[in-house]
Amino acid sequence: MKKHYLLFILFISQFIISQNYELKREAHQLIENRAYYLNGGLNASFGGNSRTFIKIDLPPNTVEWYYTFSTTQGKSGTKNLTLAIQLVSMLNDPTGLSSKALSSFDVPSGEASADIYLLDNNNLKGFREKYDQNGGTFNFIPEGTVQNLKQAIVKVDDVKSGTWYLGLRNPSTTTGLNINIEVVAITETKVIIPKSDKQQKAELYTNLGWAQFESGKYEKCIEYCDKANAESEIGIAYANKGLALLMLNKDSEAMDVYITAITTIKKQPNSTYYLQGAIDDIDKVLKSNPNIEGAKEIKQVLLQSF
Repeated sequence: MKKHYLLFILFISQFIISQNYELKREAHQLIENRAYYLNGGLNASFGGNSRTFIKIDLPPNTVEWYYTFSTTQGKSGTKNLTLAIQLVSMLNDPTGLSSKALSSFDVPSGEASADIYLLDNNNLKGFREKYDQNGGTFNFIPEGTVQNLKQAIVKVDDVKSGTWYLGLRNPSTTTGLNINIEVVAITETKVIIPKSDKQQKAELYTNLGWAQFESGKYEKCIEYCDKANAESEIGIAYANKGLALLMLNKDSEAMDVYITAITTIKKQPNSTYYLQGAIDDIDKVLKSNPNIEGAKEIKQVLLQSF
C-alpha cells in the first residue's frame, strides 16, 4: 500500500498543471529630480569640481532603468523633470514601453553640453581622479553613457542588478553648468493568480485521466478528460483525450480534439512547454505503434502551431 501511495505522489508531481500568474511592473524613483552644479575645467583647478557622481542601487527584480537630464548654464536655473510620472503612465498603457514611446517623453530643452558615464565601482576612481587627462583611462558602459548632450532620456537594460554610478562631467573648460537629473528603475514580479475550485478539480481529473491512459484504459481516460474540461478547460486534457482517441483508431475525431487542444493551450501559461509535451506523447505512441492512423498528421499540426 505504501508503494502505491509513493507512486501516486510522483505521478501527480509529474503532471501537475502550472500555476497561473501575471507579471506586475512598477516604477521606482531612485533619484528624485536633483540639480548638480559643475565648474568649467579651468575654474575647477582653483576650487570647485567639474565632475561628480551619483550612486545607483538597483532594486531586486529590475528589468530596465532610465535616467533623464537637462542642463542650464551657470549656477542658476532648474528644470522640472517628470520621468517617474511619465513612466508610470506608460506602464499603465497596454502597449507598454517601447523606443517609439520613449521618443514622445517630455524632456526640457537644455542649454549646455554635459557628459554622463555609467561606471562600476572599479572605474569610479579613474573618473573622479581624471585618469583620462593624465595619460590614463577609465572604462564605462556604453549603453548608459552619453557625451556632449544638452538633454536626453537614457534607457539601460544591459545591467540590471547591483550598485552602479553615474559620472557627471562638464566638458567645458570655462563655463559652469547645472545638471538636473532623475533616475527611475522598472521592476517586474510574478503575482500568483489563485486557482478556483473548478480549476483545481479540472487538474485532478486531468491527472486521473492520464493515469487511465498509462494503464491502457483509453475509454476511461476520455471520460476523465471530459470531466476535467466540463469543470474548466485545460488544453492538455484535450490533448490527452485526442491521444486516447488515436489509440482507439478514431483518427478523424482525434484530429478535431487536437485542434481544440492547440487553441486552448495557446491561451494558457507555458504554452510552448505543453505543446512540446503533446508532441512527445505522440512520439512515444509512434515508437511502439509506428503505423497508428493519423498520429503523424496530428504531430505535424502540433509542430506548425509554435
